[in-house]
Amino acid sequence: MGTRNNKPGHSRKEEEKANRLVKYMCVVLVLLAIIMIVAFSIL
Repeated sequence: MGTRNNKPGHSRKEEEKANRLVKYMCVVLVLLAIIMIVAFSIL
């Protein structure tokens, strides 16, 4: 029963980590797309 009181704070930290991970993934995907466009334009 005591663990349920700690979940909201823990879920906030996990949510922040998830948001950060999503941002990093978006940046990586955009960079990969740019690299692929450049690679195909050279070929």
